[in-house]
Amino acid sequence: MGRTLEGECSPALESGPPRTWWLPALSHGSSARTPPRGTASHERLSWRLDADPTAPAVAREIARGILREWGMTRFAADVELVVSELVTNALRHGPDPGASGGDCLLQLTMMRRGGELVCAVRDANDRIPVRREPDFMLETGRGLRLVSCFAASWGAVPTVPVGKFVWALFR
Repeated sequence: MGRTLEGECSPALESGPPRTWWLPALSHGSSARTPPRGTASHERLSWRLDADPTAPAVAREIARGILREWGMTRFAADVELVVSELVTNALRHGPDPGASGGDCLLQLTMMRRGGELVCAVRDANDRIPVRREPDFMLETGRGLRLVSCFAASWGAVPTVPVGKFVWALFR
């Protein structure tokens, strides 16, 4: 998927998200089943997840079931790993720093069109994540590196009214 013959991983998109069929759905933060007006036909499903330690496992289970339903099980292992990393990052870094103990926004969205699949995780923090070189002495800091290795591409897009989606594309 995101792995090349030389074993390199896809970098994060420095110039922002590409113009694609799925970008309008993410940037508007919609959770509807049907695409927003003016976009190409695609299928989209979204779930609000509880912001607790079980969220990554729940997201993996949801992803596995949807991939089976959509006939895209060829992506299952990579998608489960990526979704788990994105949800874990949202739990760790996603709560809005200005919020005062309210509900944490955590949403998983999966979209498909033809042979392409997009998995995206939304949180309430406006900070856009940046992949960094991991410190091999620490137990954390490798999540986005893994995402870039298993997805064809990834990035983040701000949402209305707050927060962002971190997305990963599979082909």
